[in-house]
Amino acid sequence: MLNSIQHFVKNGIPQLEESQKNFMQDPAHLDQFVNQVKQMVLELGCHIVSETLEECNLMLEESIKRRIYWHIKDRTERTLLTSIGMVRFTHTRYTHKETKESAYLLDRILGLSAHTRLSMDAKACILEEAAQSSYRKAGEHLPESVSKETVMRSVHSLNIPKQEENRKEEKRQVKTLYVEADEDHIALQFHEKKGDIKCWKGHKDNQQIVKMVYVHEGIEKKEKRNQLKQPFFFGGIYPRKENEELWKEVDEYIKKTYDRENIEEIRFQSDGGGWMKKGVELLGGRFVLDGFHLRKYGKRMCRLAEKEEMEEELLTWIGRKQKGKVERWVKEAGGGLEERKQKKLEESWNYLKRNWKGVQERLEEKEENIGSSTEGHVSHILSARMSSRPMGWSRKGADRLAQLRIYLKNGRDVEKLLLGQKEEGEEKEEEKRYFSVHEILEWERRNQKKNGKYIEALQAKVSRQIGAKFYFHSAIAGIC
Repeated sequence: MLNSIQHFVKNGIPQLEESQKNFMQDPAHLDQFVNQVKQMVLELGCHIVSETLEECNLMLEESIKRRIYWHIKDRTERTLLTSIGMVRFTHTRYTHKETKESAYLLDRILGLSAHTRLSMDAKACILEEAAQSSYRKAGEHLPESVSKETVMRSVHSLNIPKQEENRKEEKRQVKTLYVEADEDHIALQFHEKKGDIKCWKGHKDNQQIVKMVYVHEGIEKKEKRNQLKQPFFFGGIYPRKENEELWKEVDEYIKKTYDRENIEEIRFQSDGGGWMKKGVELLGGRFVLDGFHLRKYGKRMCRLAEKEEMEEELLTWIGRKQKGKVERWVKEAGGGLEERKQKKLEESWNYLKRNWKGVQERLEEKEENIGSSTEGHVSHILSARMSSRPMGWSRKGADRLAQLRIYLKNGRDVEKLLLGQKEEGEEKEEEKRYFSVHEILEWERRNQKKNGKYIEALQAKVSRQIGAKFYFHSAIAGIC
């Protein structure tokens, strides 16, 4: 690190002073001054990281433990794009004395595969941006751009856990728990391969449903606004065969988080779709039709019948369970309509009849009967990125991105997600295990008597590194 600091003092400080001088002469260009300072600071960061990795590689080369099993084959330069810029460092290739295996031991310690070009922090950076904007814009979010294909592959490679592991909190106590569900409709680029989308009478068969479910404890006021209490979200594509898996995940979350014996009622709010009603069965909830769809179909019936002033009266009949009266009104109103409008009127009424119990639950006046927020959440979490503008998806990309947005909505960290996946992929066999720098030093301290002259040299090296930290602090004091 000392060399990087010295280089910065010799070259960076004069540049900073020159930038400061130019800004003082023309204060109107603050943005230019900020960008210049930012660029120099990022370059310093890259130099520090590069130098530290070079030191780690040198420690490996000088390690006694390494010499027992591996001998040096050659050295090459490696580049790694990080969130602060491109880092370059030397990594040494070794050959195992017995198995003749070749390996870059520094890469193993860092958890880098042969084809890794992005550091974990850089990958987390583009994934967070990809969840908010296009793959192309996410690729431009780093100091050095990467292609949209690279961003896409990063999204596709994600394996997002459905729930938080090792929950240690005590189970929450609630009497009424709310489960809400809705869906977004996106357009696919292809089903299995490019070119297999069919078109019939101007309509393509490329529609795909992305499902979303969330659990919460009701509504609370925060800063004069209503917010969901303790919400937790689930979602993804979940085709028909996997639909039950979604509800098993929701059920498992409820069992882990809440005392089920204390829950008196689970109120299930949705628009009554088939996959949603499966959740009512599995969770044992009470179905409540959301207010948006009740109003939507009531308004549509009155508009088709050309009697829009009857909307409130129609809802009153429905609330009083006067199904026969509404049925007669639909027949009378539809009698004088053209066939197309008559069919749509009947379809709207059939929708309300299919969800009759949910309609009655919605219209009952009781404390547990709160408003549904499914439309707003689908709009902000799914539609804002996936369907609000013309765009096409692969099933895998849409599924992973929907899960990523939900993962972030649940307040979880992308770097921890990537770290967990890295740990899952690590070799666990003892013979394939690599050495950390700490392990190398500990082993050599234990063998100090046997390898006295080598350990003395190593300790001198460590002492110089400790001294370098003091030099670094001195350099900071000098700059300040």
